[in-house]
Amino acid sequence: MKTQKYILLLVVGIILSVNVNAGWVITQQSYDSDEGVETALIETVYLQDGVMKVVQADMITTFDLNKETMTIMSPSKKVFWTGDVAAYKVEIKNAMQSAMDEQLANAADAQKEMIRKMYQGMMESIDDPSKFSGEEPEEYNLQIEKTGDRDRIAGRMATKYKISVNGSLKEEAWLSESDRANAEFDSEKFHLVFGDFISQAGTMAFYQANEKYIEFSKKGFPLKSINYNGGYESISEVTNLEKESIDISEFEVPVEYKKVRLVEMGLGERE
Repeated sequence: MKTQKYILLLVVGIILSVNVNAGWVITQQSYDSDEGVETALIETVYLQDGVMKVVQADMITTFDLNKETMTIMSPSKKVFWTGDVAAYKVEIKNAMQSAMDEQLANAADAQKEMIRKMYQGMMESIDDPSKFSGEEPEEYNLQIEKTGDRDRIAGRMATKYKISVNGSLKEEAWLSESDRANAEFDSEKFHLVFGDFISQAGTMAFYQANEKYIEFSKKGFPLKSINYNGGYESISEVTNLEKESIDISEFEVPVEYKKVRLVEMGLGERE
C-alpha cells in the first residue's frame, strides 16, 4: 500500500489547526485511489497539551512537542523506542551501515560499488531528506485557491481549497473554518523539531513545509485531502472527531512494554 507507514499527510495538517489544550480524538482513513477504500488504513489520533499520539494497527507513534521527543511502540511485540530526532537518525544510520557491511561481505566484487552507493545515498537522505527526494524543484510558485464548493464531513461543514505548484494541481483540501488554530500550539516548532523525521518517513510533500502552506493550514481544521501523485491519488478523510479531555495515561508507554533499539522493532531495515 502506498499510504504512509507511520504518520499520514492529513495528521500534519491537523496539528496546525486544532485547539490542543481542549483535547481531540480523531478517527481517519487513508487509502490510494487505485486500491480503493476497502484497503483504507484506519488510525486514531489523540491530541492534547502539545502531545500527539497516532495509533495504527501495527504501530503507535507519540510526538511530545514539550520534551522534543518521540516514542514508537509496537503493540504486537510489546516493545518501544523513545528519543529525539538526532538519536533516531543515529540508530537508523547504524542499522543501515550494518546491513551494508553484511551485504558487502557476501557480494561479488562487481556488485560492491553499487551496494555502497545505494546505502550511502540512503544514509545521506536521513540527514537531508529533501535533497534526495527528487521531487522538490529549486524554485516553485505555490498557489492556494479557495473554491465555492462546500461539503459536510464528519458532521462539520468544510470549504474546498485547491493547492497547485507551478500551475499543476497537487492537492485538494477541505477545511472546517469554524474550528480555528490555537496560538498555544507552536506548529512552526513541530516542523523545526520533527520535520526531518516526517520528511524521511515520506509523510509530507515538499510544498507543505512552505510558510504559505503553513499559514493556509491555520485557517481551519482539515477534514479531507486528496494528494495527486501522477497516476493515482492518496485520499485521507476524517470520519469522526470528538473534543474531550484526555487522561494523561493515554500518552504513556504501557508498563509491560520493553525498551529496545529501533532495529529490534524492524526499523532501519531496507524494505
